[in-house]
Amino acid sequence: MDAPAASPLYALVFVVGPEALLPASATAEQLELLQRSGIGSAAALRIFRTPGGWEGSLDELVADGRADASGHDPFLSPPPAAAQSEEGGGRRRLICDALVPHFDPRSDWIGVYLVEGDPREAGPTEPLGHPLRALAIRSIRCLDRFALRDAENETCWFYPTEDGTYLGWENQRRVETLPGFLPERVLLEEPPTFERADLHVLWSLMADDLALTCVGFTLNGRRIDWPLRGSEAEPFATWTAFRVDSSAEASYGELANITVFQA
Repeated sequence: MDAPAASPLYALVFVVGPEALLPASATAEQLELLQRSGIGSAAALRIFRTPGGWEGSLDELVADGRADASGHDPFLSPPPAAAQSEEGGGRRRLICDALVPHFDPRSDWIGVYLVEGDPREAGPTEPLGHPLRALAIRSIRCLDRFALRDAENETCWFYPTEDGTYLGWENQRRVETLPGFLPERVLLEEPPTFERADLHVLWSLMADDLALTCVGFTLNGRRIDWPLRGSEAEPFATWTAFRVDSSAEASYGELANITVFQA
């Protein structure tokens, strides 16, 4: 007697790109190919607290080779006194390590796709964190397609709000990503419902920018992740020293800005 067929599992995946590239149905390979056209570049961003009592300058860190294009913590370089953390090591200096894809919500659309399939076993070289990898797919169908300019908006803040002095590192890069998904809810036992009003475009002021930057999307308050398929960094990066002062008229104040190149 044959064993009963296993119950399928479900997942939502998201593709961003021009309206004409978002089909009503597609294979996993087609969705991956379409997403390569939707997100082509991104900015890598790291922000470090400066150690308590540090009275140096960004110029000195660059001249000493500590603040280089790699973006590592410049205070981990000698001398040891400069690398001691604040308050006996109670606070980490790296407070932001993010890759921010360059979205264009003024012209792009988003497609929301329901994936149905059977669970797969991980292979030795193939991680299964993404639903298009974790399922032997039975079907993929589009639940909705709409212009991002018609989506609800919400805001967040990438830069620190706590008073102090910080160093920021930014590197532009060309990227290829997989379609987006929700890391907290990868595979579901029941088909999820989707309401357009639950998907929000996430905006943030980046440093002292006068206009908000789109930094991603959320669904029911959960951030949609866009895993990297490939990345090629530009051979230079920009370091910025800045101060946050909540009592000042402008809480963000840039102290110095230097572009450094790979050796």
